[in-house]
Amino acid sequence: MWNARPVNSDNPVPFGMNPGKKAEGQLGTESFKCPSCASNIFYQPEVKGMLCRNCGNIYNPSTMEKMGSLGYSAERDYTGDNDISEEDKKRHEIICDSCGATMIADEHMMSTMCPFCGSPTLITGRMTREFKPDYIIPFKIDKMTAEENMYQWLKTRKMTPRGFKSRSRLTKMTPLYVPFWILDCGVNTDLYGVGKRHKGDKTEVHSVRATTKYFVKGVPFDASLRIANKLMEAIEPFDYSEMVKFDNKYLQGFFADRYDQRPTELMDRFIKRMDRISMDMTDTIASKYDEYEPDTLKTFTWMSDLTIKYCLLPVWFLTVESGGSTYQFAVNGQTGEASGQVPTTEAVDKLDALVRFTNNKWRKIPLIGAFIAPAILFVITFSGTSDRFLYAVFLTVCVIELLLIAINIALSVIRSVGERTSRKIHDTVDVVNDFDKAPGMDSYLDTTRGTKLSVDEYNFRFELEQNDNMARGDNGFTVDL
Repeated sequence: MWNARPVNSDNPVPFGMNPGKKAEGQLGTESFKCPSCASNIFYQPEVKGMLCRNCGNIYNPSTMEKMGSLGYSAERDYTGDNDISEEDKKRHEIICDSCGATMIADEHMMSTMCPFCGSPTLITGRMTREFKPDYIIPFKIDKMTAEENMYQWLKTRKMTPRGFKSRSRLTKMTPLYVPFWILDCGVNTDLYGVGKRHKGDKTEVHSVRATTKYFVKGVPFDASLRIANKLMEAIEPFDYSEMVKFDNKYLQGFFADRYDQRPTELMDRFIKRMDRISMDMTDTIASKYDEYEPDTLKTFTWMSDLTIKYCLLPVWFLTVESGGSTYQFAVNGQTGEASGQVPTTEAVDKLDALVRFTNNKWRKIPLIGAFIAPAILFVITFSGTSDRFLYAVFLTVCVIELLLIAINIALSVIRSVGERTSRKIHDTVDVVNDFDKAPGMDSYLDTTRGTKLSVDEYNFRFELEQNDNMARGDNGFTVDL
């Protein structure tokens, strides 16, 4: 079939084939190579360019000119000590036998507990690969300050288990340099929503499409799989004015983690966070309407002009086990910002269990009795007998039926009150006890490069009390922020 297909050299052929350059009967594929490292490159929709997953460079699909880079100095696996620097020979690796975490420490530092999972089963070994970040922000606050900040933060949590906020837990805080990728890029986002303007007895309803372009600088993404992303976002931002070139002296007396996620593996996280940052524009859009409802499902973001740095950032880290679950806490080792996620008290769990109990299927038993009692009465009435036993059974069923109905009513009341109480508790406690929110656009917006927001109303309708009149129109405005 393929041999019989006519070849048009002026037009591209499906699946990247070029039959004119292959022997008859063979299928060929064409792959694009990175101009920097000669590795295969692939189109990446998030950056609208060709991305090399080896060196991280991004190229224009049409011209193959460089558009940006996720490049970094990749650490290599080493087979012997000859390739490891003299400074790294003075360090050792501490490996958790439980979760597999690897920490780097100097020759005098030891750990009695894994900061990630709390396990005491640690193995100490020699360095197997070089450890060379690009930048580092040194620790600025000491352990005593970190403990006090965490204690004050814990006091703001609601309905936690008894003893969970005790100071004794905080003595196990570990100073840890966490690996981060620091991202600078341009952000392009399409935002959609519905805006309403009230005019007398009618309302103008507009379908809104907004496009925004801005630049962010220094957005951090932790590169460790063992640390909750939301936890690291909650203790942001860091002050990059204190960032310095990496020097081994800053690691003395501290532990450090290695990255286990490369930037090319974090594109999904990059885009999702840029989506959230772009949603800060919603307030500006909403200010033009009496009511505005964003459509987050249609939001589309892509990035441009990407650059990235590999950096170690200081974090005081704590892991606590409670009720069979593990909870992580952290304090920014530079600014002192504390955060984490705490459990709720057992009383809340018991209330939820009670609500679930009152929703069980056995509540339908009174309905069954409602059919049995009339059936017995029917037999007594039409059998022509005055059997006292049947009357006794009938009365017994009626009494049980009344009791079940009373119990059912009581359970319905308990269920209704319990659901409202549980919902109210969770609406307040779950939000307060969850990770704090990540910083928004204000913390990372590059104000030196300008921000643009264009809003288009591409159709609208009038809403009346009795009928709807449809009308179409094109309108909009542009804002330079």
